[in-house]
Amino acid sequence: MYLPILDPRTRVMMFAPHPDDESLAAGVFLQRAVAAGADVRIVYGTDGEKNCWPQRLLERKMRIGAHDRRRWGARRQAEAIAALRVLHIRPEQVEFLSLPDQGVTDLLLGGCRETIRQLADAIITWEPTHLLIPSPADTHPDHSGLALLLRFAFDNFLPRHHQIQRLEYLIHGASASFAKAARGLPQTSFESKAKRRAIACHVTQVALSRRRFLAYAARPERFVLNYEKSILTNDGPIRSFARSRDALHLRVAFALKPLRAQETSLYLIGQDTLGGLRCLRAALPGRAARLDLIDCASGAIAGVGRYQGDAFRAEIFLPAHGFALNRSLHLKLDRRVWFFDEAGWLEIAPLLPRGTAAAPPRRSATRELAVA
Repeated sequence: MYLPILDPRTRVMMFAPHPDDESLAAGVFLQRAVAAGADVRIVYGTDGEKNCWPQRLLERKMRIGAHDRRRWGARRQAEAIAALRVLHIRPEQVEFLSLPDQGVTDLLLGGCRETIRQLADAIITWEPTHLLIPSPADTHPDHSGLALLLRFAFDNFLPRHHQIQRLEYLIHGASASFAKAARGLPQTSFESKAKRRAIACHVTQVALSRRRFLAYAARPERFVLNYEKSILTNDGPIRSFARSRDALHLRVAFALKPLRAQETSLYLIGQDTLGGLRCLRAALPGRAARLDLIDCASGAIAGVGRYQGDAFRAEIFLPAHGFALNRSLHLKLDRRVWFFDEAGWLEIAPLLPRGTAAAPPRRSATRELAVA
């Protein structure tokens, strides 16, 4: 793999959704950065305070309250500091944003402009040359949610022609699109052992999953550079998609999931014609029916589409008016089994070049997409 050149002028900033992700995703890369004399900064999205089953095991208590979660979050912060010391990164190089654990996607769906601004400020203030960020294809909702928040931070607050090199990493799931575009980073035996020691510092996490966590030290780290990916490969149940000025057409095929307790939800998020964040959701009926798209911020019906098919195969027709034609759309089908998503977010490319100004659509009442 041809990595960007690291030298004393390099400034590496990593956004990690939780304490432990720094070691799992980039323990070797961070060692290389330190060895090259680069400046390094680690920013944690959450404190990982809602990881309740290891807490119940280690503390031998079933009922976990708010105070217990805060204490657990502080313990995980301390473990992160210890792991980073193994990688020769000092506490003053670390920042904790303390976003809600298991709540990052909820922040995203709620509009969260303040959080996006906070992420942008962290990047603008520190001025990194290289940025390590989670992939939106990750099946952990905190990882994929933080990935989208960072993309919106770039789109809204950073200069269009910035020189930051972005490297996406994936920890959870087996995304075919990520695997096709990612490049592996070979590691030495010394680097692998140091990474293993760093992972072992996260005592709360290896308590229940020691073998799984330590196995990350034996795998090559993999990164997608600057959103390099194949748009022909879709993850999860979405088999194909087509975007036009006013509509979105999806073909989906669902696998049987007997343990799935929740309904299947569709989320569509992007920027509106005024630059604001617009998020819509719909519950998929599993049979031919109209599809109400609900605005996540107001709870009002923002549009009406159509679901044609059954619980296993379907075509979905969605109105897409109100979204900026020169910005990407992001789509996710939420079919969670326990905690993890079946797939992360799918990016749908803009219809117009980024710098093109598109005339805003005429305002109208809620419309149903005509389906032949």
